[in-house]
Amino acid sequence: MTSSILFSGNAFSLADGKGRFVLPLDMRKQVKLGSGGENRLVTSFHGKHPCATGFGTIFRQQQEDAIAARALAAMTRGEDYDEDGAREKLFPLMDEINFDDGGRFFLPEDLKEVSGISDAIFFVGVSRYIQLWDPAAYEASPDGHALLKAKCRRFLAERAEARP
Repeated sequence: MTSSILFSGNAFSLADGKGRFVLPLDMRKQVKLGSGGENRLVTSFHGKHPCATGFGTIFRQQQEDAIAARALAAMTRGEDYDEDGAREKLFPLMDEINFDDGGRFFLPEDLKEVSGISDAIFFVGVSRYIQLWDPAAYEASPDGHALLKAKCRRFLAERAEARP
């Protein structure tokens, strides 16, 4: 049942020596459930925030269903709705990537670049998907929650102290 695929919580991941990140265990379980039992993560870029997003493959179908429902509602009201335009803004940004059983994955370089992610990701579960943030970007975000910003500040301070 897809309605049970909900993401919550937060976690950090540092890139390993090969540049791979680790999808947090609880989020990994939900992604796998939302990908028909396969280790497939769909990534995209958030439309409002400077971060990447991640979700299971079923979420793509949910997005298509939502577009079709908006089109039908618009037609019922006698309004125009650009279904193709809605799809063109959403689907080309989605990439499917594999992760291993330990949750390790490579984030696409272009997605890392536009989201500002280099060697650390701050994962934030937000119901139907996961936000993937550069920790400093989340800490600086005007829309970020105070508790999560504090976690990012502590994470960044501990990293700075650990560096020679």
